[in-house]
Amino acid sequence: MDTQLTTLLQQLDRRILSLSPQRDVFLLRLIVALLAVIFLAMDALYGMPFFYWLGLPFYLFCLALYVQGLLKSLLILRQVSAELLIVLVMTVTLIDGKPLSGAMVAWFIGLGLYISFTIIRRNREKIESLVKQAKRTALVLAGGEIREIPAEEVKQGDVLIVPRGTAVPVDGSIAEGKSSIDESFVTGEPFPIHKVPGDEVTSGTLNLSAPLQIRATRNGDASFLALIAGEIEKSLQKKSTLQQRADKIVQYLILGVTGYAFLLFFATGSLNLMATALSVLCPCAWALATPTVFASGIGRSARLNILARGGEPLDIMHEIDTVILDKTGTVTLAEPRVSRVMPISVQERELIEIAASVETRFSHPLARAVVNFARNQDITRFKPVSDAEDLPGRGVKARLEDREVLIGSPETLEARGIEIPDLEYSGRAIWTAINGEIKGAIVVQDVMRAEMTNLGQATRELGVKRVLVATGDHEESEARRVADLIGADGYYFNFKPDDKAALVKELQASGKVAMVGDGVNDAPALAAADVGIAIGGHKNVALAIASSDIVILGDDAGDLLTILDISRKMAEITKQNYAWAMSFNTVGLALATFGFLNPVLAAFLHHISSVFVVANAARLYAGINTAADLMDRMMTGLSRWQSQVSRFLTHRGQEA
Repeated sequence: MDTQLTTLLQQLDRRILSLSPQRDVFLLRLIVALLAVIFLAMDALYGMPFFYWLGLPFYLFCLALYVQGLLKSLLILRQVSAELLIVLVMTVTLIDGKPLSGAMVAWFIGLGLYISFTIIRRNREKIESLVKQAKRTALVLAGGEIREIPAEEVKQGDVLIVPRGTAVPVDGSIAEGKSSIDESFVTGEPFPIHKVPGDEVTSGTLNLSAPLQIRATRNGDASFLALIAGEIEKSLQKKSTLQQRADKIVQYLILGVTGYAFLLFFATGSLNLMATALSVLCPCAWALATPTVFASGIGRSARLNILARGGEPLDIMHEIDTVILDKTGTVTLAEPRVSRVMPISVQERELIEIAASVETRFSHPLARAVVNFARNQDITRFKPVSDAEDLPGRGVKARLEDREVLIGSPETLEARGIEIPDLEYSGRAIWTAINGEIKGAIVVQDVMRAEMTNLGQATRELGVKRVLVATGDHEESEARRVADLIGADGYYFNFKPDDKAALVKELQASGKVAMVGDGVNDAPALAAADVGIAIGGHKNVALAIASSDIVILGDDAGDLLTILDISRKMAEITKQNYAWAMSFNTVGLALATFGFLNPVLAAFLHHISSVFVVANAARLYAGINTAADLMDRMMTGLSRWQSQVSRFLTHRGQEA
């Protein structure tokens, strides 16, 4: 029987949605209640029964809509909803011959719900539309033919073609070919890694220098990218812990209010008193206190190109004790530039000319940095180079004027028996050796974002106790340099994604932790943190949203300060809303019990409570922090209106 009734309610729900403008049941309730209020008010003002009978069908239709919502909550969700009190108010006031107050209650509650859920729906639609933009395909080699299929249809063991300059679509191992792979999007390492047959490649990394054949080691729907993307829908369906707690409070309040109203009726025999208590104590202020603030916070963030997966991540941010910042692509641009030249036994210009001559044969970021620096030094005629070759790891070699030139990291040169001198520098050194003898080094630094200066201090001023930098860079000097520039409290270098995730869990023992990275870059750490914040989400929105709680669509990690500020305001406004709801309901109950209110006045006061909660939350969405901000906004609007009127009058005068 329950199953049949549930099916019937679901069919009825679909039917109502088909009748609703924009398929929005809240909007339908709002319109029907407003029509009932208008016609019933006309009857009350002018004593014309025609308007009463014209408004009554709208009243009953509105009541039926709320009854349907109540039954759906009871039978499908197994919980009592605020529709119970709305139904009781509308029923009691109708029986008592005073339906206007019931219609007004239905309209104002409907208005608050419509505003709240419209903001939430629009933000969700924005997220979902951005996610749909990311459509991945794979080139599968089978029977001598190449077919392009959706990446999620790739099966383990399939052989795929990955052209130069394209992303690896699924996890796999190289079956044929050699190439430099840019793993910065996945591992955070800003410099390409040379890969050969047998090496593993991860979906989302970029093939830079040569076409590859890879053999899928997982099905496409189980690859790194697919697993992350699969979390999107789950997270969008989650209800925040705070909202769940508020829902439980509302459940008890609804039942308590209902019981108290019936107690008043049995004690006094007055339907009027019962309706008054139900009207003044409808828990819409409680029900809307949290979701309206969450909706406003989400909406305000979205207007600033910051997407939040629900209100809870934003709400938690004001409780964060530690912020961990990824370095590459987060506080830096992931664009290496030459900062210093350290010649040994050669002139500086000669060292630059030798290194640039070799690096012109390659296209990785380090090569571009050296060549661009040489050109800025007016070195434009490079020496002839032969036998140029990428080395496994971080290095290149070539022959220049019958000399063997080796350029690379300290590890690359030391592995070939070349001793590296002990020199002080800040950044990453690219050492150059000729015929096994060190000739000097060119120091490269990842370019800092200008807005990152003193980010640590600004973050601490907003309540965060500790700001740390964690990077995959192998050299401590580079991590220290970046940490000093942003004013961090500490740094960690040579940290793989799993190391960062372990660091997050370790720090969570002493408080809540937020991780800021570039979306997929630090996915394990972003997932482990209390709040994961992805920066640069516009580059791959689907992955950024999937791997984090909050997505900064631009490249400015300084938006972290905006997020912290919004979170603090959300907490403040939520407290105000609950304080107001508690105070109002307490006073309203006392006035109703002792007969100082009637249903119409109670409904009016209830409307004030509802409107206050919604308006107080909406000021966050509008960016109004103080009364002075409100006055400025009003004066600006008035000035704009006066200007438009003046232009209209001037135009009419010219026509005359």
